[in-house]
Amino acid sequence: MFTASDLNLGLYSPVGDITVMALCIIMGVFIKQSYIGSEKKKFRIIMCILTFILISAMENVGIQMLLKASVIKPVPIYIMRLVHHVLMMSVIYLYIQYLRDPLWVTPGTKKQYQIISVITLLVAAVFDIAATVFKVGFYVGKNGEYHSSFDVFELVYMLLIITVVYILIKYKARLLARVFWGIMCSIIIANVLLCIQMMHRQVSYTTLSFFLPVVGIIFMFHSNPFNVDTGAVSSGFFANEIKGNIENGRETLIMCCHMNDFSRSLSLSPELKSEFYKFFRMNVKKGILYSFPSEHYVLTIVKNKRTNYDKAVEKMLNDFLESHSKFKIDYKIVIMETCKDILSVDDYYHLIEYCEMKMQYNTIYRISEQDIKEYYDKNYILSQLEDIANKKDLSDPRVLVYCQPVYNIKTKIYDTAEALMRLKLEKTGMVFPDQFIPLAEQFNLIHYLSMIILNKTCYAIRGFIEEGYRIKRVSVNFSAIDIRYDTFCNEVKTIIDRNGINYDKIAVEITESRSEADFNLMKQRVMQLQDLGIKFYLDDFGTGYSNFERIMEIPFDIIKFDRSMLMESHRSDSSQYMVKTFANMFYDLRYAVLFEGVENDSDEDRCIMMKAQYLQGYKYSKPIPIEELKTFLDVAVNQ
Repeated sequence: MFTASDLNLGLYSPVGDITVMALCIIMGVFIKQSYIGSEKKKFRIIMCILTFILISAMENVGIQMLLKASVIKPVPIYIMRLVHHVLMMSVIYLYIQYLRDPLWVTPGTKKQYQIISVITLLVAAVFDIAATVFKVGFYVGKNGEYHSSFDVFELVYMLLIITVVYILIKYKARLLARVFWGIMCSIIIANVLLCIQMMHRQVSYTTLSFFLPVVGIIFMFHSNPFNVDTGAVSSGFFANEIKGNIENGRETLIMCCHMNDFSRSLSLSPELKSEFYKFFRMNVKKGILYSFPSEHYVLTIVKNKRTNYDKAVEKMLNDFLESHSKFKIDYKIVIMETCKDILSVDDYYHLIEYCEMKMQYNTIYRISEQDIKEYYDKNYILSQLEDIANKKDLSDPRVLVYCQPVYNIKTKIYDTAEALMRLKLEKTGMVFPDQFIPLAEQFNLIHYLSMIILNKTCYAIRGFIEEGYRIKRVSVNFSAIDIRYDTFCNEVKTIIDRNGINYDKIAVEITESRSEADFNLMKQRVMQLQDLGIKFYLDDFGTGYSNFERIMEIPFDIIKFDRSMLMESHRSDSSQYMVKTFANMFYDLRYAVLFEGVENDSDEDRCIMMKAQYLQGYKYSKPIPIEELKTFLDVAVNQ
């Protein structure tokens, strides 16, 4: 019927169409295998485009085969040619459909483009059929030769492609610059190829010119290392850039912005997206934006000597605040520079996180040398806490017991105290509870510290008793995390037994929990340990969460009023009456009342007036090593 050489002569070669067919099949397989679940929905239009191009390429090859046949049948040629061109125009229509989401085309505008595209396609098809019938366009003569004096589809192609370019330019502000130019380059190259082909009356690379924009769409919208909504590169590249800049001696400015629910807001608001792109184009010119988990965006800019970066940062922040005033999304901004004091590349982002935790929303913070020191101190403290927990040494020398004596108003002596925790570490020296307790609780390391303090307190009490000092009891603080351990009661009992002291020499201080589960556990633990003679203190009454019904349900022995309640009683007569009423109520219910934070005679007189039985505070003593408590204790009568 025909030979291979026939297909390679004249105005057509099958190489272009066969190559496109192979590429369409391969790309379709890659998309199907690479994107699963909900991701596949994004590719329905692309898969449809690939299918149309594949069929069109096959139609084009089929048309040329029929034209080279020994017996030419015009009707199949007309049908296949019409299908080929309709599919090609449909591909351009689908490009317009695909762009409606990333370009935020409104439903009304989208409908207009749909109607115009469909009408154009139908008019072109009807016009082409009429041109064939009246032999003014493409037709096959009686002698088997085909004629193509005028091809309406070439004009329609150009009109539809101009429409695509017009849409991209019109909504350019809704695309990142790099995405816009990536898509435009693929379209420009495709159209240059199509124009060259038209100039030479070729038809070999039509489908290839329509295939190239598909590659642009997939690479720019789906295979980029950056997010097409924000222009942010994946966080995995951050460490590599910082490491390379440090190794090459390039100072780098680092700015981190955390915005609550920013991605969702960006996807729902065209106005916010447009404002973000405006800010991005104005300020992020030579920098790289990275996207981290939890809505964190980190911008890095390599510094050069010719730029005043203080002024550049000020402008950027002013532009940001101007945009923020329109949308009111809560933010935290942290600014720093690379420096030799930071030991690890990964520490740059972790340091930002550390500083951010200390910030209020809608504030801007510049990291200082002191922040870097505190960050490394925190990491060192955490490593020591982990080591203490792993070693499980109840006498670990790094954990110290301090205490604060408690004054007994009735007996006018110091016969009780509160045990307090300190750490003494090689690199940092003395570490106070506000520095390590939150860390220990956050990383679930507090329980063994509590047991060490209990053990050392019991050991000190036994020493006081052996030396003949009168000690009624010492209270030890435990957290809700300690109470959750099934072994809690057995551990407490075992440690007291091991030190050979009576159970009533120890009191357990706990803070009431809001959690129903923790409350039920607390109730069980209190009753189990009280049976042994251990006393229980409700700590920090008057702060956070206080539920009288629950307090009544758990048989505490002593209610500790926080210093804030004492301060409140100084504010006004009504405040004093309120605090006094609480204290009297507990007194009448046979609870002992202890006021913390007593600092002067006025505080003491007020607490006594409010029927306190125990007083604790700097008026009597600051926290001291537990060994020094003996200076406050009376000697037992029988000594």
